[in-house]
Amino acid sequence: MMKVIPLLALAAIIASQLASVTAANALAPSKTAAESHGLVETSAAIDARAAAPALACEGSARISRTLANGARWDFCWLSRVRENLVLSDVHFTPPGGSPLRVLASASIAQLHVAYDDSDVTYSDVTQYGLGGTWLQELSEADCVYGERLYQDSRATACLWQENTATTAVGSLETTRGSSLNIYAVSQVGAYTYVISWRLHDNGAIEPGIGATGALQRSSSELELPFGRILSGDEDTLWLSHTHNYYWRLDFDLGESATDDAVSEVSWPLVAGSRQRQETFFDTEQARSIAPDENRGWQIHERRVDGVTSGMRWFIDPYRYGHRYQRMDVEPFSEHDFFVTVANDCERFASQNARFNPDCLNDVLEYADGESLHGEDLVVWHRVAFHHVPRNEDQRNMHSHWDGFVIRPLGLPADDTPVNHPPVLLLENRSSVPASTVDLRLVASDADGDDLVWMASNLPTGLDIDRRGRVSGRVEARGNWSVDVEVFDGEHVATGNFTWRVEEERGPVAVGSGGGGLNPLWLLPALAAWMQRHGHGCRRAHRHAHRHAHRAHRAHRATHTAARAAGRIARTASATIRRPRPPGRDGFN
Repeated sequence: MMKVIPLLALAAIIASQLASVTAANALAPSKTAAESHGLVETSAAIDARAAAPALACEGSARISRTLANGARWDFCWLSRVRENLVLSDVHFTPPGGSPLRVLASASIAQLHVAYDDSDVTYSDVTQYGLGGTWLQELSEADCVYGERLYQDSRATACLWQENTATTAVGSLETTRGSSLNIYAVSQVGAYTYVISWRLHDNGAIEPGIGATGALQRSSSELELPFGRILSGDEDTLWLSHTHNYYWRLDFDLGESATDDAVSEVSWPLVAGSRQRQETFFDTEQARSIAPDENRGWQIHERRVDGVTSGMRWFIDPYRYGHRYQRMDVEPFSEHDFFVTVANDCERFASQNARFNPDCLNDVLEYADGESLHGEDLVVWHRVAFHHVPRNEDQRNMHSHWDGFVIRPLGLPADDTPVNHPPVLLLENRSSVPASTVDLRLVASDADGDDLVWMASNLPTGLDIDRRGRVSGRVEARGNWSVDVEVFDGEHVATGNFTWRVEEERGPVAVGSGGGGLNPLWLLPALAAWMQRHGHGCRRAHRHAHRHAHRAHRAHRATHTAARAAGRIARTASATIRRPRPPGRDGFN
């Protein structure tokens, strides 16, 4: 057994999931910490709780939370010796709607690790277990954004809420939202696993696992093509391996557990265009992902007349990644998705007979062709991650996340507000060398979001802060094409304007050709002459002064008109784009 990492390091382990909470709360109205994370229910939430569904659990095992848009999740939770975190009796209530039963139970069914040298394979759930003595008790520092949940006097899980944003494909707008998250931690060998379930306010369910800790196996045979030699450890070959995560999902949509149906949806390329195809399963199935066809699966509720109601949950295997297959030893590894008839003894995706000797051994054996009509159905889904050791994995590695999304379709529409992008209000500008600048760029935002500014190619000597304040001392002449970005937390608006830096020109000369003398320039000489020649020329002085004053007013009027015309002629473009999506190394 290798070294167990300290639990106090868990804040770093799950940082990729928690960072968005800090950013979201920084932009939110002032609240207490408990209110910010949904730990104190509002009066509306308490009223909604009165209509909460009846669950098969009470007390601390029951979770009932209302999210910001009025949606609510109700479920039971339990930590088992083998699976650790198990959810059951999961209900979703859309905003202003009635509770909908979604899942009878949901859990990890196997955590299968196969090494590339084919020498060692681990089945962590059935060989060791993720709960019991392998469960890691959480400290207060491990759950700083939520509340710890207790089982048998141990802080077993963490429950917290997160502000989220969902972007429709091909859309420039995003919808604000929130999710209710629960996670527990297991230490198996050198690895630490964070088992996570995210329940979104639109009804989506996002199972995930974060793996961290330390590398488990190595070899002294450096010539083997099964891993990498890491910096500072030139005498060791750390072995590559595949994590195969299997989830067991017992869907019970609606009132009955025996009226569900499962279909496969794909978009194959036919005659140069994508065509949607959907096939309903009549018997138990073992299926594989097909990225070239965008294949996925839907779980439907049938009505009394046998027709589906329109409401369904779509399993989107968007993190398909690497696929592990070793059919000669483990035939079940050929497939990624299984539909079976529910059987209480069919609990694990592999090595099931170790705990249920009178039952079949793996999920491929379960899918033996039984009819699905009028039966309680269970779906099993595998997600794989091929881990090639890297220098940064050396004690302790960052967490790498894997999982999938179960997306609701056909649910009653909710009133989640749409976030609007900011609009830049830019003007072309001008300055003279060595002048001091202190101004703010301007944008409007219909939602009143806090805006974060960035700009490039400002005149030399000027800088911009995150609030849009431009300041500094202009150092060089030139025409500067300034690019501006402003971010409202969901959208980025971009624009451009010109900033001209040049010496200030003298007053406009009087004369048809523009080459005559400006009378304003004569005033100092005229005043000196008057001082020398006394009062006899006071009348001439007053006449010259009146003439110069008229010329000055005419010059100001001409200059004002020219500036107004310039402002009308100049334009400043502004466009909206979506921000570049973050990398998916963290599971967000």
